[in-house]
Amino acid sequence: MSVFVKIKDKQLGPYSYQELKQLVGQGAFSKEDLIFHEERQEWVKAAQIEEIRQLFPDQHYSATGRTVFAVGGGKGGVGKTVLTASIGIGLATLGYKVVIVDADLGGANLHTCMGILEPEYTFYDFYSLQKDNLVDILLDTPIENLKLISGACGTLGLANPRYSQKLKFINQLRRINADFILLDLGAGSSFNVIDFFLAADQGIAVTSPEPMAIQETFNFIKISLMRRLLREFKDNPQVISKLEQNAFSESGRMAATLESVIEQIRIIDTKAAESMQHTIDRFKPSLILNMVHSQEEIKEGMALRTAVEDLLSLKMDYMGYVDYDDSVRKAVKELRPFVIDNPKSKASRSLAKLITIGLLGKTGWSGFKEKRRVLKHITQDAKTYPANSLKESDTICSVQCFYWGDCEYQNGGYPCPVRHLDPIFRR
Repeated sequence: MSVFVKIKDKQLGPYSYQELKQLVGQGAFSKEDLIFHEERQEWVKAAQIEEIRQLFPDQHYSATGRTVFAVGGGKGGVGKTVLTASIGIGLATLGYKVVIVDADLGGANLHTCMGILEPEYTFYDFYSLQKDNLVDILLDTPIENLKLISGACGTLGLANPRYSQKLKFINQLRRINADFILLDLGAGSSFNVIDFFLAADQGIAVTSPEPMAIQETFNFIKISLMRRLLREFKDNPQVISKLEQNAFSESGRMAATLESVIEQIRIIDTKAAESMQHTIDRFKPSLILNMVHSQEEIKEGMALRTAVEDLLSLKMDYMGYVDYDDSVRKAVKELRPFVIDNPKSKASRSLAKLITIGLLGKTGWSGFKEKRRVLKHITQDAKTYPANSLKESDTICSVQCFYWGDCEYQNGGYPCPVRHLDPIFRR
């Protein structure tokens, strides 16, 4: 790729992608400068061209166009589902149209996080062709401007849809009338999870400060990049061989940095090396550090960011962190989003900051006011949010239960203490 640019009314070029990247790094080329668009045969702002826009650091998002986020990270138990629901609520309170999507096809639980135990429609209705469009399975939530697409937990075959079904799902997501679409991905690094992460406009990796979670998140980013590169160079066996031999060994450890692999490829195929660098530059995952106990633990997130940059040559945007808070666990057990259950908690305040600064790019006085507005609106919504009525189960524990003999909560003749199973029993 080579383009002509216009800086301060002076036409320059043509520049290759790498040369343009260097200009951006030197501060000599901005989003407001012009690029000649070959297809349209006119000068347009650099920010209007997706490939060029990826060169600029610290990107933030607004409602000027639909944005699809995929929330993943590999490690289970780091709070992806809870954060997806709460971020969705925060954006909706600012007036954006938001859809949260349970893309954990094998273990859906986003609906329970919102306090919805028996969704009227689920992804199964779309998967089984009972509904033609994703719009037909959109569910209302107690929050204005916030819709939900529920997964279907425990449905045989749904956890491994055919590739054509995944494509249909992803394509139809982009047709939904919303400012933000948030995909809650499953744990692990299966092709389903990775494909959704790569298909989104922006992938967000969530991790906690624990060493195992940090390692799993790095591996998740590495595997995601590998899958993208393997797809792009599937018809170039020399490139594929170099990637598999040097960057990714069988043990999962990296034998070489991506930068050194690119230099090896440059020797045998200059064009492929430049294309690979282009692909790497366009892949810019973001990072959220969750359940942070202290300022010292934030360094774990910075270390991960450094490792991703040094070993994978990726620029990973640090969106922010959410404080550890005991009230989050209480909210989860009561099937309520934590920002609704306790809008004044440390976790809620840090999440509001993450949304306004890390996600929307509001800084200074503007960011401070927006953060206060988020918390104010969430506090108002909390007053009318439906209370969880399942304090005691209607299901009576008995030997007819299919868990009998394996259930550690047996108490025959009394209400079932595992009240979350009520919808299953009633079916």
